[in-house]
Amino acid sequence: MITVIAEITCASEQDFKSVLESFKKIRPDVLQETGCHAYDIHVDQLHIESAMQSKVPFSILMYEKWQNLQDLEVHMNSTSMQAHRQAIDGIHTDVKVRILEQIL
Repeated sequence: MITVIAEITCASEQDFKSVLESFKKIRPDVLQETGCHAYDIHVDQLHIESAMQSKVPFSILMYEKWQNLQDLEVHMNSTSMQAHRQAIDGIHTDVKVRILEQIL
């Protein structure tokens, strides 16, 4: 099992909303893909004030769990992801993807 965390940052609230809507649109299809165990969308709780929190405005964190790297790669080349990439092309400023191994 592998975990993927992707952070997508946008320059404006409108771009943020557009990217978020695109993720919401593809999520049901992704959850049906072979090997997908989780595909969750997270955003900062901006109304919470805590000394331990680092807030990143207009940022979306994706939390994904895949059975293996092959299933993830098939997902990344799927029709849903191609449409998603096309929908958000040019409206995000940065994407960072981490593929993690759970050790404990």
